[in-house]
Amino acid sequence: MCRLFAQISPTKDNAKDLLTETNYSLLRQADGDAKNPQQDGWGLAWFDADGRPRVRKSGRSAAVEKEKFIEASRSATSNVVLGHLRAASNPHLDDAHAHPFTDDGWTFIHNGTLTIAEEVADAMGPRKGRIHTKSDSEVYFQQFLKHLAIVGNPAGAFKACIEENWSLWASCRDRYPDVTTPYTGLNAIASEGKSLHAVCHGARRGTATHGIFHSDQPWGVMSFAWRDRRFVIASEGVDGGDWSRFSPPEVISAVARDSVVEIVRHPLELKGLNGPVPEVSRS
Repeated sequence: MCRLFAQISPTKDNAKDLLTETNYSLLRQADGDAKNPQQDGWGLAWFDADGRPRVRKSGRSAAVEKEKFIEASRSATSNVVLGHLRAASNPHLDDAHAHPFTDDGWTFIHNGTLTIAEEVADAMGPRKGRIHTKSDSEVYFQQFLKHLAIVGNPAGAFKACIEENWSLWASCRDRYPDVTTPYTGLNAIASEGKSLHAVCHGARRGTATHGIFHSDQPWGVMSFAWRDRRFVIASEGVDGGDWSRFSPPEVISAVARDSVVEIVRHPLELKGLNGPVPEVSRS
């Protein structure tokens, strides 16, 4: 169960406090639960003065590379900061497979497993050539960019990814007799430096049932909060303050404009070929 973090603010801010210093910081989540370690990689992304994504990531545990993680968190100063801890669902444990992924000026982090990554990649068209790893998350990222170019907005792109997965599942499910859905979870956060867009949705449970530090945090249900002018999204609260939860399936979009961050919530109505798409948080 990977851990996601994102912060957006109207000014160029640092997220070091929430990434490394608070009682439930992203760094503390790396080894906060011995039964559910986030030991397979870490990464941070932010944007430079020209709006280009900057990424520091590693295939090793953030708990092992604590000083490198802290150093990177000091450098991560911009309107948008993303963070990720990886608990791998595939055997590729190297820097390239760590999140975030970047392309076309976007950065992307994911929690969950896209079971039918091969089928999704085969339906990618020319974008398939832009997949450089064996990561199902990178396949999901390129799928998102494919649909973003078609529908023109991130919330619609996430919805299109989900519905395409179910369309493909109808023709390939016999290849996966041991599972009942084309993915576990598709929780993801994407940003191009001026806004961030987070989807919260899961169709079947992964290996964990609740948050690392919050036993009342259901698996796969992300949280969000305001910290002064910063709007923060995380897999679970990264400090002891008040946090609100997504209502999955849902996309939350946050855009930095002038001196404020504007928030729009997009409830998703998801339909597959055989009816409504299952939502694990309601099971």
